[in-house]
Amino acid sequence: MKSVYKIIGMTCQGCADSIQNSISSKSFAISARVDLQSAQLTLESNSIIDLKELNSAISDLGIYKILNNKPILLLNLIQYFVAKKPILIALAIVVLSSLSIQLSNENFSLNNWFISYMGIFFLIFSFLKLLNVKGFSNTFSKYDPIAKFVPGFGLIYPFIELILGLAFLSRSFLLTANILTLFLMISQSFGVMKSLLRKDTFQCACMGSSIDLQLSSLTLIEDIIMMSMSAYMIISLVQNM
Repeated sequence: MKSVYKIIGMTCQGCADSIQNSISSKSFAISARVDLQSAQLTLESNSIIDLKELNSAISDLGIYKILNNKPILLLNLIQYFVAKKPILIALAIVVLSSLSIQLSNENFSLNNWFISYMGIFFLIFSFLKLLNVKGFSNTFSKYDPIAKFVPGFGLIYPFIELILGLAFLSRSFLLTANILTLFLMISQSFGVMKSLLRKDTFQCACMGSSIDLQLSSLTLIEDIIMMSMSAYMIISLVQNM
């Protein structure tokens, strides 16, 4: 008996392999194949298997869940957000903390919010990269155009982000910081877009090598947002000179 199921919670090929191996080892399984891209389990079994039994087989592996393979929008959304949970949490913290800083001001200032957002963004993401600079550099050089052709750029990039974060939060050298941010984000956007079009399965370096997160369109959106903010701030700063 052959059945196809949906799996939510997978973030990397290691997750898919662990689930496949666990289910394949069960007595009811003739063969089992887990595809990361489609998040599907194709199971050939010697009897009818219910979802409770399947989920029990992977309960010790992590926060995964096997569901009936129905094209339900809500399930697809749940799967997407679970897979992207680390970066979504980080971005939510950046948005909320940068907005909270504006509460102390009498009038909301878009410029001040952008500066706070970029400062907090760079501090958080530089911290994640600094946890394993060499690991980040190896992943980053797979898709970033500058890191590919400039030896050692990936090793110093986390420190560049740290300096940019401090510059934004201290309101120092804002024009230079925004120009550098725009340049870096254009480079990364180009590299990410190229990798996505080729359907590469690289780990996303945006959160360092300590968090296993696959390169996706969310990475590109994140870069484009930073690129747009820095471009806006450059125009605003130049006009106020």
